[in-house]
Amino acid sequence: MFEGSFWELSLIFVLALVVFGPERLPGLARSVGLWVGRARAMLRNFNEQLERELAAEEMRRAAASVRDGLKGSETTQPSPDVTQRSAETTVKRDDA
Repeated sequence: MFEGSFWELSLIFVLALVVFGPERLPGLARSVGLWVGRARAMLRNFNEQLERELAAEEMRRAAASVRDGLKGSETTQPSPDVTQRSAETTVKRDDA
């Protein structure tokens, strides 16, 4: 995410030290750290919520496709072989 070499970070630290002074720099670093932590937590929560929404949408689509498949199978008539076999099985049971 944030890339910087040692020298770039050192330059930023020295500039902050000159601009804000040694008295305010620790408090400023603490505040920046808190804000960065909050921003990361918000980003993490956003990503988790987005993943949950995508998973829920995928589940809805899968359920709809299964439901459509079941509706399609209800409208089709069973093959004559299946009805014939069940009648034969019933006859055999009656004979026994």
